Amino acid sequence: MKILVIGDGKVGQAIIQHTCQEGHEITIIDNDPKVVEDIVNLCDVIGYVGNGASYDVQKQADVEKMDLVIAVTPSDETNILSCIVAKKLGAKSTIARVRNYDYNKQINLLMDNLGIDMTINPELEAANEIFRILNFPQAIKVDTFAKTIDFVLAE
Repeated sequence: MKILVIGDGKVGQAIIQHTCQEGHEITIIDNDPKVVEDIVNLCDVIGYVGNGASYDVQKQADVEKMDLVIAVTPSDETNILSCIVAKKLGAKSTIARVRNYDYNKQINLLMDNLGIDMTINPELEAANEIFRILNFPQAIKVDTFAKTIDFVLAE
């Protein structure tokens, strides 16, 4: 699978390292030349320096050939715009990290009308996981399958 990761912070680096180990073809875009150089030397990835939301930078990175674009910069707006541009240029699927709660309230607009296939809010996901665990304090492990909760009780 060809994956473009926009943003090489902690989250971007974790994604890159895991997907490289799985044998995917990874391309990275980040504003910081040093960060791009470091990750290119560390992992088998192609790196581009620039704004991930830029049409020209995405064209240079061959975004139209990508199976998945993951935008995980610190800026929600950059992530959203990056995914919109990528989708318009021909990327098959897009994922944007969106942390602002106001944007999460408009998630259907983002997904239906702007071409973003999935959004992720790390804080909301962490809160949901904590909530699931607290609902079943006697459980060792709580998993969700097909929107139903499955848990293992402590003995």
